Amino acid sequence: MNEIAPVTRDTEIERKALAWMDDPLTALGMSNTQIHSVSREEAEAVQLAAFNLRLEQRRQQVKTLAKLADSQGIDQVATLDDAAQLLFTHDVYKSYPSSLLAKQRFDQLTKWMSRLTPVDLSGFDAKGCESIDDWLLRLREDTPLDVATSSGTSGTMSFFPKTAKDYLMSVRMLRLQLTQKFGEEYPPEAFDDAYHVLTPFYSDGFSTVARLPHYFLDIFCNGDPDLLHTALPYRASADLMYLAARVKAAQGKGDASRIDVPDAILARRGEWEKLQQEMPQLQSEFIRGMVPKLEGERVLALGITVMFYEIAKAGLEAGGRANFASGSAVVGGGGGKGVKLPDNVDDIICDFFGVDSVRGSYGMSEQNFYCNSCEVGHYHVHPWVAVLLLDPDSGEPMPREGQQTGRASFFDPTQDGAWGGIISGDRITVDYDPCECGRTTLHIHPQIMRFSELTGDDDKITCAATPQAQDDALGFLTTL
Repeated sequence: MNEIAPVTRDTEIERKALAWMDDPLTALGMSNTQIHSVSREEAEAVQLAAFNLRLEQRRQQVKTLAKLADSQGIDQVATLDDAAQLLFTHDVYKSYPSSLLAKQRFDQLTKWMSRLTPVDLSGFDAKGCESIDDWLLRLREDTPLDVATSSGTSGTMSFFPKTAKDYLMSVRMLRLQLTQKFGEEYPPEAFDDAYHVLTPFYSDGFSTVARLPHYFLDIFCNGDPDLLHTALPYRASADLMYLAARVKAAQGKGDASRIDVPDAILARRGEWEKLQQEMPQLQSEFIRGMVPKLEGERVLALGITVMFYEIAKAGLEAGGRANFASGSAVVGGGGGKGVKLPDNVDDIICDFFGVDSVRGSYGMSEQNFYCNSCEVGHYHVHPWVAVLLLDPDSGEPMPREGQQTGRASFFDPTQDGAWGGIISGDRITVDYDPCECGRTTLHIHPQIMRFSELTGDDDKITCAATPQAQDDALGFLTTL
């Protein structure tokens, strides 16, 4: 085990760290320019202090973190590199025994989750929950948690313990980036201006993308439901997401007839297949129908690049344009989805929608931040978020200089429902040199890939924690 030097405390830095942990946007003047003008030296000093302050707090509240820290004898860290030993791997959030979902043991799932969150779940009663949707909705109604779900190629659903505070932090950050141009300052009241939100996704649900519109309503639409426009006006079902994941996993094994899900969920397979067939057309027709209705309005359009491209191309060929008001933004992503996009795809979308650029976005359910692309296409990480790039083979921190490519890992001290430290499945390139756009914050190049896509197999994560500490923490977490 590496020896960690004693930490020298700086009360001024700690005061700043506490402010960033609680509400960094307010601490930095609700200004996109101020946020991305913090020097790297200051940012890393505050990040380190925030890590130690949050560690002192969360090890009393998050039992799995306490086990990981105790197994390595870590009370504080002296450098950001040392912090890598206390990050959770992203697959921790799907580490529960898979039989618990198949057998609908939501009491045991609650016990598992209680070891990953500072939220006290001791008084929560899962009795009577007959589906994943039931369990997640009751958690949302009876506790501070607003759990985010996701499902990958393994067929196992992840449950990440977010809260309303986490979601609101994410959406407020997103608004600052999309509505404030870097290098300019805006009056405080500008943050209260209402926007239309146009998204081809669900109106609600349990995955992050489905849940975000609920918070868009407050932060972008000022609570006016007439300004929130979603293509699919119903809640996305976690049960259907689980079914889809299990079907995909069974197909990957060459036996789609054996799907280990409860009969009540399996009975909904036809509903899921019908939704998959209808969704692309519903989404496309929705965008096409809404564009003329929102002429002259300020709009945040959040969706998939290929969908925006097809609508823009057809619209321009027909001699039309969206004519949104100045200050509108289009945020794309998701690649081509099997469609070969032209090199000038962004120009076509911008021409039709009347925006200066198509904003890319990088983020993940396990973090509060969303990084939108700058003028030269880089994703700038907010100064309160510590970037810890790890060697994909050894799991050790990589040099914090020049341009480095490795495994993306982060510590976000604003996280309310979870520990805040995560080792992701993403391969990213971090640039420690200044960006041409003028922002001082670290930036990530847009060529981001999943390690599972590179290998064609499950992602095998090597982390900086000692193997014994990893085994102790995971054993504690999964022994129910």
